Formats: sequence, structure tokens, C-alpha cells
Amino acid sequence: MNISSYGFKSRPEYQAQNPCFYRGFRVFSLDFFNMKKDENTTNEHRNGHRFFEFSMNKKRYSNPKIYIPRKNGRPSVSAKSRWHVYFYWRTEKDGPLDKLFTFRKDINRLKTPAERNAAAKSLQSALQVALDRGWNPLTNTTIDERNSRDSMLLKEALEFSYKILERTKSTATLNGYNFHLNKFLEWAKINGYIGMDVRKFGVDEFYQFFDYLRFEYVNPKTGDSLSGTSINNTKRSLSSLFGTLKKERIIAENFVKDIPKVDQEPVNNKAFTLKELEQIKKAVLKEDPYLIHIIRFMMYPLLRVREICRLQVKDIDAELSMLKVKTKTEVLSYRRIIKKLEPSIKELKLENEPPNFHVFTNLDQPKDWSDATLKSRTDHFGKRFKKIKDKLGFGREYGLYSFRHTAILDLYNSKVDAGLPEQQILFELMPITGHKSVAGIKNYLRHHKKSIPADHSDIYTIDI
Repeated sequence: MNISSYGFKSRPEYQAQNPCFYRGFRVFSLDFFNMKKDENTTNEHRNGHRFFEFSMNKKRYSNPKIYIPRKNGRPSVSAKSRWHVYFYWRTEKDGPLDKLFTFRKDINRLKTPAERNAAAKSLQSALQVALDRGWNPLTNTTIDERNSRDSMLLKEALEFSYKILERTKSTATLNGYNFHLNKFLEWAKINGYIGMDVRKFGVDEFYQFFDYLRFEYVNPKTGDSLSGTSINNTKRSLSSLFGTLKKERIIAENFVKDIPKVDQEPVNNKAFTLKELEQIKKAVLKEDPYLIHIIRFMMYPLLRVREICRLQVKDIDAELSMLKVKTKTEVLSYRRIIKKLEPSIKELKLENEPPNFHVFTNLDQPKDWSDATLKSRTDHFGKRFKKIKDKLGFGREYGLYSFRHTAILDLYNSKVDAGLPEQQILFELMPITGHKSVAGIKNYLRHHKKSIPADHSDIYTIDI
């Protein structure tokens, strides 16, 4: 990657402190990398007064320093006095600091020592940032070699983390990780972090990306900004990747997990009212009757669309009235086939179908649909329902998932009407909905239920 594509932004405080700022010496502007290096860039011996310290894990570079020519002990700006910024580089990663690089970037056009000093400091700071973020001055690219687990670059570290997660996560989860990781790496490339040591990339840098998602990102196709849900999903994926790096002892902490979520009410998949549900049922039976089975599998065993599309003939045991469900984590769980679902089981006529056939397919009958990705399968049914709900005037906040939400709220409200206390209701709903904790189902209901308290006139003691 060409270093000029980093696109670093300037710091406003330098504009006030730096009298030469207007001349282009921005601390984070790396256009100077396109200029020619000095003719005297050589493997020359270091002068005795130049010393550079480094840790046992050797850096490939010395910290940039400013050379100030002097006359009678004072900084000189004469025609023969050439100011520059220099640093040394290791040609071999474990070798000596043997390569000298010097940069002038029009410093010597300035007339006063104060102007030259301010410009040189800006150039020095920009060089330091570029080197810290992985710039290789020999090739004018970021360093892509892997030194060790103790010094991995941001991009290679996250790709390494992804490979580890590939062994345990489902395809659907990995697709999300991959999408969010690519979005992050694209941002990191533009902003010059992709070649940075992963241990130097911290919470402050990640907040820059977080702010980009919240305030700057625009979908190139729709022109829309990201929803809170999309931002939180991106954060969750990256937290898993950074968390894996912590477990592998490549970084000290997973700072991403402690960043608060974006608060935003969900705009998708609102629950239907009973009146709306009846209206939809009539339209579905008239225009696309096969979809009624999808809807029943969402409402009665409370499956997600992905789980329904994974179902194979062998997963349905009509004799034991049980469904074997592969969840998003690829773990098998079991759901009861209740009486309300039995009509669909009979109508699907699965008795003589091969065990590996998918129950629901684009042919409206069982077949082996493994040649299509899970996403394309779920999208297929989503598009079919969208045609119907659009005709009925339902907006983007309604989708197939609305049926699952509708069913769970119906179960909750039925138990409320029966006079059960909330804690008991939550415990009884957990095995039905598949939530693993009371907190999980409580949070789910908090997002979806809109309850109105019963008449409480009898508890008032005042009358006016």
C-alpha cells in the first residue's frame, strides 16, 4: 500500500502552535512521502554523537530527529545551511541500524529559524506516526512480514484471530465477522492503522472507528447512515476478534467489549396485532400458501428463519413429536411439535422423502438445497413475504421475524392475563423461546412489548 494513501488528518492544535502550518507541514499529512529522498541517503557510518536505544524486540527504525546547522552556536539559515529530519533503518529486521534516511520537504525555503524549526517538528511528528504505523521507507509500503506472536501487525493479527474462530463458529456467524472485519480493515487502511503493531492499537484509536460508524459512514447504495443495531453488530464481531487475541496472549486486553452500545430503538420486525395477523393470513393463503408453513414454524416452535432453512427431513420426528434444530452456534436443540403445528407437518408430506432433503425449498417441496448458501435461502423466503406485506401497506419495520415476536408477546400476554407474576412468566417462557437466561428474555421483551397497565382506580385514596 502506498503510504500517501493513509490520509492522516491534521490536529487543530498544531495550527495555533505552528506558524508554518499554512505551508503544508501538517503533523498527520503524509504527502511528503511522495518527494525524493536526499541524494546523500547512504549506508554511511553514524557520527559519534548519534545514539539510539531500543528494546530487546528491536524496532526497524530510530526515532526521527531534526538536524539544525549552527553558526557561532546559533541556528543558521544561510544558503549553505541545510536543515533536515533524519532517522536510521534496519535493512535486516535483526541487523544494525544501517540505512540513513533524510527528508527536507521545503524546510529550507523558510526564512527564519523559528519557521524552520516549527516546520521540521511537524515533519518529524508525521514521520514518527508513519513509522509507528508500519511504513517501510525502503519499499514505500507498510511492513507485511510477520516477526512473531509478540509483534503482529493489526491486519495480520485480526486475520489470525478470524482463522481461530473459523474452527468453532457457524458459517452464518463467520459471514458476519468477515463482513465487519473487512469494513474495519478498509477504514484502517485509509487512516493508516493497518500496518500498526496490534499492541499499539488501543481504545482511543478504536473510538475513531466507532465515531466513523456513528457519524460519518454512509451506505454507498442507499445513502443511509448506519442504524444502532448495525453499529452494535459490528462492535460485537470485532470484540470477538480482539477477545480471541487476548486469549492468545497477543494483546493485553480486549478494550472493545467495554465500549458502550449505541442506544437505539429497533426499527425492524415489529410485532403484528391480532387484527393485522388475520389480514396477513388471508393474503398469504391467497397469494403464496406455501409461506403459511414458514409462518407456523416461526410462531409455534419459535424458530428463526435461518433455523427453518436448515431443517432436514431427518430432523422432524413426527412419532415423538420433536424437532431437532441446529442453532446459529451449530449446537443441536430440540423443540416440541405442538398440536397447532401438526397440520403443517402433515401437509408437507415428508414420510417418503430422503433424510438429507431440506424441508423448505424454493420448489415448495423437499429437496437437497445445499448448493445454495444459507443467506440466499433465507433471503428467498424474505423476498416472497415482502411482496405480500408491501401490498398490504406494512413498512420496513415488519418482516418474517415479526411473526416470532408476535408469538412470544402473545405467550407473555396470555400468562399476564392468567394472573401470573412476571418472574414466574419469564421462567416458564425460557424453555419455549430458547433463551438461556431470565435476563436474556427480559431484555427481549423490553424491546418488543408495549404494555398498558390495567385499571388501577381501586388503589387511589383520593377522590376529586
